[in-house]
Order: sequence, then structure tokens, then C-alpha cells
Amino acid sequence: MKIFCVDRSPLELMDLKRKVKAVKPDAEIHACRDPETALSLARADGCDVLLTEIDMGGSKREGLDFAMRMQKINPEVNIIFVTAFSEWEFARDVIQMRISGFVRKPYKKQQLEAEFSHLRYAAM
Repeated sequence: MKIFCVDRSPLELMDLKRKVKAVKPDAEIHACRDPETALSLARADGCDVLLTEIDMGGSKREGLDFAMRMQKINPEVNIIFVTAFSEWEFARDVIQMRISGFVRKPYKKQQLEAEFSHLRYAAM
């Protein structure tokens, strides 16, 4: 399973990667602060699961737009948004994307385990 963790904050990214590794120790995990780097890696190597924040610092839609671009690379990518926002703030857009789930910051290992147990698409 190839998992991408994308967050602009180095501390948040390090914490997310550590917790994902605890949940999925056999997965190949890429941690990126830059969405363009993640997209480039996904084009070259594939991506089964994307954990990304909705607000990447530029605009409130930046993370949504990035996730949509990742879906173009792999229409069956499992998307889990990690966010400090209320789910309802972006509910309509997110529902239309058919994502796998949400994890509210600060997230816990148990939340990630729950989301990985309900992935929308089978991940290898």
C-alpha cells in the first residue's frame, strides 16, 4: 500500500506520518509538504491513500483542489482529509469527491485506524 501524507506544517506532517506508520507499518509512506512534489511522485509511483489537509495555507480550497488533481492521477485513490475545519464547512464539495473520510486535528491513532478500516477502494 502506498500512502501519501501531505501537510504544509513540518510538525503536523511528522506527527501524521508517525501515526500512519503505527497503523500501517508495512505501507510505503511518502510525506510531502508540497502538493506538487506529491503529485509528481504519485504520477511516477502511484498512490493508494492520500491523507491531506484541506487548508494548505494558500486558500481554503487549496487542499480540495490538490485532492481533485490526485484523483485525476488515480480515480480510485482513497482520500482522507485531516483538518482543523468542521466537516460541514466543505461538506458539499467533499461529498461530490466521494472521499473515504475525515480526521479532525489534533488526530489520534485510533481515528486513523478507523478511517483505514473503512477505505472506499481496496488498497494493495
